[in-house]
Amino acid sequence: MVAVVRALGWSYVSTLASEGNYGESGVEAFVQSSREAGGLCIAQSIKIPREPKPGEFAKVIGRLMETSTARGVVLFANEDDIRRVLQAATLANLSGHFSWVGSDSWGAKMAPVQGLEEAADGAITILPKRASVPGEGLGGLGGTGEDWEGLGPSPSCPNGVCGPTGRERIGRDSPYEQEGKVQFVIDAVLAMAHGLHSLLGEACPGGGLCAHMDPPDGRRLLTHIRRVAFNGSAGTPVSFNENGDAPGRYDIFQFQGGNGTGAYRAVGQWVQGLHLQEDAMAWGSNSSSPPPSVCSLPCGPGERKKPVKGVPCCWHCELCGGYQYRADLLTC
Repeated sequence: MVAVVRALGWSYVSTLASEGNYGESGVEAFVQSSREAGGLCIAQSIKIPREPKPGEFAKVIGRLMETSTARGVVLFANEDDIRRVLQAATLANLSGHFSWVGSDSWGAKMAPVQGLEEAADGAITILPKRASVPGEGLGGLGGTGEDWEGLGPSPSCPNGVCGPTGRERIGRDSPYEQEGKVQFVIDAVLAMAHGLHSLLGEACPGGGLCAHMDPPDGRRLLTHIRRVAFNGSAGTPVSFNENGDAPGRYDIFQFQGGNGTGAYRAVGQWVQGLHLQEDAMAWGSNSSSPPPSVCSLPCGPGERKKPVKGVPCCWHCELCGGYQYRADLLTC
């Protein structure tokens, strides 16, 4: 998300977090990454209470307007908080002032933006790259009669008169498609299995189980899990880095809408780096580029920058007086 903000040419943004581990740790990681990257300052970091009082979201918008030139706002917030922030911006007649950058909790969901398309217009959101597990990947899953309720008629009873036979298979005999994040659950189980298999080969080289695996040592198992590399359930590579994290792979969307309509459009991806399709992005009818989100505008001719202490992205412009001229950006 830091790379997205920098690619938009922003140097001064605010952050919004829902109270709790997801929101607060997300913003903390964003702020830390922005420090490491350099050239990006945080105007405000606002936390939305877990149980907001009446008028709380109007106060949030009011606080954001205290640094109104920070038009970029990075959100790590739950779906309900996102919607209420957009509602508050609309009620304050500020639709279009802020440009939102939302984490995967926003993703490509319509619920937060329904009826608030103008306030959400131009929002950039991300989602982990994912794919539905193909039918053959679910071929071993059958289920009971109760499991098949709501999935349509069974193959042996196309008119739905008789019950399931128990031989049905999801993906083969039903149009049901797994939700995209299911692949991560399956791949987590597969990573555990590959790690156990690797540990077994090391601890019991003679084959079968041995005393060293009764029970297996958790630390050794973790080491083996972090070494695994295989193609996952959706055909994508699965591996882990030295911190135990899988390589980040994200799709990037922009919500493009207004006048009561709107849709998410894929505008890029992150795979070992950011790839944005700038020609696919839209910024309203009056602009072909993202709105500025900066603390200070460039100084004019004959003016020097006077930096604001402690905020490297901010400065005042001072006119070089008398017979002075500007020698460089900071000196008359």
